[in-house]
Order: sequence, then C-alpha cells, then structure tokens
Amino acid sequence: MILAEAATQPCELAVLPERPTAADLEAAYVRRGAQVTACDAARRLAVETLRAERDLIDAWAQGRGAAGPILPGD
Repeated sequence: MILAEAATQPCELAVLPERPTAADLEAAYVRRGAQVTACDAARRLAVETLRAERDLIDAWAQGRGAAGPILPGD
C-alpha cells in the first residue's frame, strides 16, 4: 500500500514550557487544535487510501475470471 507521507508520520502535539503563562496555555490550546485537525486529516487519508486499494483488489479479483490470466502462470 502506498500512503501519503502525512499519513505515515506520527502526530505532533504542542508541549507547554516548564512554567507556562496564560499566553502559553492559550497558544498551546490553539496549536493543539490545529495539530489534532491535521492528524485526523492524515488518518482519514490513510483510511480512504486503504479502502480504495481494497476496492480495486476486490474488483480485479471479481473480474479476473472473465478476463482470463493477467500474468503468465495465472
């Protein structure tokens, strides 16, 4: 299966500094929201890719008998 690079990378999440200020908390909250959204999009892309690949394999397998051998020895 070939996946987009974004779908194969671990998701990043913002980390607070050791002594966070209110501004640090607010910035991390916003940044984490964007990171979770990006991570979910990558996950969806991976799932859609897998489903499309399986659909193609199923279609090929169902039509294979009518089409005859594809490769020598099939």
